[in-house]
Amino acid sequence: MQTSHHIHLPTEVVVQIISYVDGNELDRQQTLYACCLVSRQWYSAAIAPLYERPRVDSGVSFMRFTETISPPIGARKNKLNLGTFVHRLNLSHLVYHSSNSLTARLLGRIKENLEVFVAPTLTFSISSLPALSKCTNLRNLDLALVHEAIPFLNLKQAISRLHKLVTLRLPQSTILTDPESTKVPWPPSLHRLQISGRFNPLLIPTFSWPPALTSLTLKNCSELSVSNLSSLMSSPQLGESLQRLTISGSNRGLTPESINAIPAFLPNLNFLSVPGDMVEDSFFIILCHVSPPLALEVLEFGFPCVDLKLSFETKTLISALDTGLASLRSVGFVEDLVTDERLEEDEEIDEALQEREKQRSGSQPGAESRDDREQVGVYYI
Repeated sequence: MQTSHHIHLPTEVVVQIISYVDGNELDRQQTLYACCLVSRQWYSAAIAPLYERPRVDSGVSFMRFTETISPPIGARKNKLNLGTFVHRLNLSHLVYHSSNSLTARLLGRIKENLEVFVAPTLTFSISSLPALSKCTNLRNLDLALVHEAIPFLNLKQAISRLHKLVTLRLPQSTILTDPESTKVPWPPSLHRLQISGRFNPLLIPTFSWPPALTSLTLKNCSELSVSNLSSLMSSPQLGESLQRLTISGSNRGLTPESINAIPAFLPNLNFLSVPGDMVEDSFFIILCHVSPPLALEVLEFGFPCVDLKLSFETKTLISALDTGLASLRSVGFVEDLVTDERLEEDEEIDEALQEREKQRSGSQPGAESRDDREQVGVYYI
């Protein structure tokens, strides 16, 4: 009987193979696991990327993951602290597969190097906050799916010392204008924020926003009438620092008048995304009388609130390009709003933007390097 012999590869070659496998998102987890079974050499090379961003999209995979990272009392434990390998954890696919205590315990096990965390819908609660506060390398925290009401004060206390946090999505039930929360500082590096839930329109004008905030998204807000949205946008802090504003079609109470009010309060935005069906001709007619022009460079018509159609004429948008939208370089449309007729009209917008960009480049020597990097014209999302 012939004995098989293992072929030894240099560690550098094994690492290169693992790096290649790690780049295939579809099969990476299964293949990396198989690599760990080859030999100790392969295990040493593959174990860290295997746990770096685990794919946990079912109850079975979640239970296997938690039993490995946080084994039950009396179970055999891995000599390695596998939790330190976890950099990204997305639990958005889970509903009833965990518990509040299990989620909290899991966060405690992976806190050392966790950079991105997407919380589950039903099993993230106030009891998870102490463990969350110790995830000091966290850069992106997504709590948008969380259903349980977590007091904003408690949440802010938990994240205030996460100095590397740059992106935060708040839970759907957040009451933003809790007076007590103003005493607690925001994470110093936070510059992208998504708010949901409710806010007091009388208190929001003086609300203390993150000092480094440049990008704000409004999604699943309970009331975005023109008066409420105007109160929010009247904040002097937002007027000075905000560069990007996204208003989702998932907000309640939004009207075309709400959208019309945006340029008056936030003329320094360079990116604006709004529901496509909430923009009427009046928005562009108002902009035709704005001077000096807005700083806006990108205007997106996102997923609509009610109707899968646009409510403005192409000619009114084009007419504003010579006045209030003189800085505009790109216009985006969500694909749900695109029809055959729309495609023809979009060509008009694209040609107008391209022509104006040529004129701008000709009058501004050295602008080509920037233009090469950024898209000009119409695009679809």
